[in-house]
Amino acid sequence: MWRWLLPMLIVPAILSAVTGGSVAPPPPLEVRRVTPVTLPEPRDLPELLARLDAWVAREVPLHHATLRPGVTDATLDAVEARQGVTLPPALRALYRWHDGGDLFGLAFLSLEHLEFNQVAWAEIAADRLTDLDEGIASHPPGAIRLLYATGDWLPFLHDGGGNHVALDLNPGPAGRVGQVITTGRDEEHRYVLAPDLDTFLREYLRRLESGRVTVRRLSGFSDETWEVRLQEPGGRAPDGYGVLADLFPGFGAAPEHMETRWH
Repeated sequence: MWRWLLPMLIVPAILSAVTGGSVAPPPPLEVRRVTPVTLPEPRDLPELLARLDAWVAREVPLHHATLRPGVTDATLDAVEARQGVTLPPALRALYRWHDGGDLFGLAFLSLEHLEFNQVAWAEIAADRLTDLDEGIASHPPGAIRLLYATGDWLPFLHDGGGNHVALDLNPGPAGRVGQVITTGRDEEHRYVLAPDLDTFLREYLRRLESGRVTVRRLSGFSDETWEVRLQEPGGRAPDGYGVLADLFPGFGAAPEHMETRWH
């Protein structure tokens, strides 16, 4: 039952980047040319976030306008106290920078909604509906525990349909604490996208600045809606996706190309 109730538990988010399913969407109204830039690796996380901020402001100003002001350390401390967790330093830095908005090709959840979703997954896990664990697969094997739900995930990205990119605080025997994973209602195949959030953010910025991204205005929306889609090797940016890992081609264990059955 929880599998079908979950979308009602999760706070709805406006999608800026994806339309799942197998029905081909209408062609974009506009494709914006992204000019690659050659810069050295960011020295630290503050420089990385500043460059990410500058890229989004320049290339997708409507998305930049959705980014909310960051939270305080006191707010982050309060979440840690309520949930009994230690937030990884990179996650604290991310939320001090911005408290959610349209980013990473998905909905970047506010800290309040991150906590709400973490609690929702913990409540589902507490019901011990072990039949939902059947069919869960980890990529690579052993890195992610084969559980449908747990309160040990910190979901910071959301697709609007009960699926997340999250930090995993209690990984499988072959995983690492704080690894970035895909998980959710429809995500039976879960992928490790990066060993930690810092690595995930660096790879994402690297793709943007090198021009391996397509920015397009979508048709079929009453309001002006833009999509930021990372390209597969060869420059292809598919429409839609089958699993969340398709939005991050070649990140960690994610496949470099979306399976053709999802086209």
